[in-house]
Amino acid sequence: MLPLLGGPAVAQGQGERESTLPEVRVIPRTPLPGFETPRALYPGNAQQASDLEIERAGAPNLPEFMNRRLPGVIVNEVQGSPYQVDLTYRGQRLSPLLGTAQGLSLWLDGVRLNQPFGDVANWDLLPESAIAGLALVPGSNPLYGLNTLGGALVLTTKSGLTHEGTEADVSVGSAGRHRIGVGHGRRFADGWHAYVAASAFEERGWRDFSRGSLANLFVKAGRQQGEDGWSATLLDAGSRLNGNGLVPEPLFQADRSAIYTAPDASRNHDTLVSLQATRGLPGAARLVVQGWWRHGRRHGSTGDVSDEEDADALEAAINTTRSRQSEAGLGVQWSQRRGAHQWVLGADAAVARISHDQFDQPGTFDARRFAIASPADEPEHEVALRGRTRRFGLFAGDTYEIRPGTQLSLSARWGSTRVRNALGQPEPLLPESFTYRKLNPALGITHALDARTTLFASASQGNRVPTALELGCADAERPCVLPTGLQADPFLQQVVARTYEIGARVQPAGGPSFSGALFRTDTRNDIVFLRSGLSQAGFFANVDRTRRQGAELSAQGRNGALEWQAAYTFLDATYRSPLVLSGPLSTEEQPNAVRSGDRIAGLPRQVLKLSADWTVRPRLTVGADWLVAASQTVAGNEGGSRPELGRLGGYAVLHARLRWQFTERWQAYLRVHNVFDRRYATFAAGSLDLFPGGAPLAPGAEAAPERFLAPGAPRLAVVGLRYVWD
Repeated sequence: MLPLLGGPAVAQGQGERESTLPEVRVIPRTPLPGFETPRALYPGNAQQASDLEIERAGAPNLPEFMNRRLPGVIVNEVQGSPYQVDLTYRGQRLSPLLGTAQGLSLWLDGVRLNQPFGDVANWDLLPESAIAGLALVPGSNPLYGLNTLGGALVLTTKSGLTHEGTEADVSVGSAGRHRIGVGHGRRFADGWHAYVAASAFEERGWRDFSRGSLANLFVKAGRQQGEDGWSATLLDAGSRLNGNGLVPEPLFQADRSAIYTAPDASRNHDTLVSLQATRGLPGAARLVVQGWWRHGRRHGSTGDVSDEEDADALEAAINTTRSRQSEAGLGVQWSQRRGAHQWVLGADAAVARISHDQFDQPGTFDARRFAIASPADEPEHEVALRGRTRRFGLFAGDTYEIRPGTQLSLSARWGSTRVRNALGQPEPLLPESFTYRKLNPALGITHALDARTTLFASASQGNRVPTALELGCADAERPCVLPTGLQADPFLQQVVARTYEIGARVQPAGGPSFSGALFRTDTRNDIVFLRSGLSQAGFFANVDRTRRQGAELSAQGRNGALEWQAAYTFLDATYRSPLVLSGPLSTEEQPNAVRSGDRIAGLPRQVLKLSADWTVRPRLTVGADWLVAASQTVAGNEGGSRPELGRLGGYAVLHARLRWQFTERWQAYLRVHNVFDRRYATFAAGSLDLFPGGAPLAPGAEAAPERFLAPGAPRLAVVGLRYVWD
């Protein structure tokens, strides 16, 4: 657990392979390898974890691990699926939901994984069995390019060089959950190496209509000879998930597993091919070149309340979508250590093509609020989009050792992005084109007071450009239904964020280590989705100014058989300019008018995380994680115009685990999520309830305002076996 905040990952106990990965000991300052810094000298409160830490924590997947362990991270279970969660870090989001403002970038072995259509991150398509480690790099770091407003999540994968041997993990649990993950790595003569991993997950789901499954295959092969080497990777992943969104609070209290309307199904498939080559050059220089291609498709189906106002009874609208996107890119990076300097120069470019179609079909709701298409009506082709995005960037950086223990960091990136769309309803297709350019700088400094205490400070700027989705839905006079209803629309400004951070790290000899930071991110032209009345339709618009500021504190240590970790986050996320956030409850008489200083919805002001593992016997370990989140503002009541919505109360959830290493190679485990079966919600929004008590609103009756909740998962247990063979 100690390497979470620095230092090498060392296996504990028998049967667990030792892992000493460079990515875990140092902070990657660029997506491609060759420009790293020891965490003790990084000018920010960066965090790390190895595959061993992730496995021992016992979380069901990668987002939940970060939710339990990493300071500044919190997860909203807005869809009810463990692989469709909305993750936030310092108030910026990384989410699979189209229309969510994405403020974090996601990288896998140097490839940016934010999808071209909406910049979303698909947790279900990550090769979790092949993840060697993660780094959460804070701030608006320009070296990580677009979407790095609050930070970058950097994932590295295993190889036959770093993970030789075999791993297998099989588990079964509550809600019909089954999971299997296997991996095998080999080293061969003359520097050849190979690694293959596969995983599969299936669940019945703890909410109604929430069955889901996913599977992925990861293959890496290459050759390393001294400073020179190359590797080729293939990732193929697919999923079928059902996420059932928010539910009215009275219905949630009556039936914890209830949904509002269904279906909300999606089928994803993604293929990624990457080739990376490294060449050692004279003078301690290094050249890295990477090319990659990926192709993805998504089919979705949602059952919503129709916006037909002249209907005598509630009618359903079944919206189906078909999306395809392909992207190819190339990156090159030169780095060199020379005297007191560590230099980096690089460039990257990518071209993406997007095809999106939406169909609408009227229908009716059955007794369980499941939308059934009318057999008398054919699906109508509502929207067509054909888009192309081109982005190009140049970056440079220097880490200068002013004197032993003191480093100055300078970096900058210039980027140009062009978004070209052809949109229709569905015909004719009308072209539009937008170009965005920006130069982003960063400055950082670290100073070691002594061998155990380091101070750091930084200032950085990052940006993100509007996506084809947002640019196709930016007209208040012509609202669209996400991710559908797109048309040629007004211009949206690019988002620009500036982050300032100061902090310290302390690691006494033989005692617990501490780290802390104060941060502030000021953002111009944030992009938000504003709903138009009761329906799911709406439009995107710029918000002049927002601010996310706060503090992170963490400590960890070991006392004999007890290993522990504590983290506290304070987040003050506010609007800094007045505006009206339209929505289903915003009217002329009661507009959701936001003033400067009003809090952004969905972000707890305080979060406390405590973790401990106690080695009861040499082969038996008991552990627990306790997550405490404070109250948060309800979406739709940011301006306080709807006092009946109040605030969403905080929650505290305890997770427990037991690990028994009964032979050198075999391990059995038990993991329990939400031990005390707490009823809680992680997000809330105000709307009108058209199914009071679960029954359709009577003809002529007036719908009442209600608070809709994102229910947290109940008590769930998992038992499993793990096998490791070197």
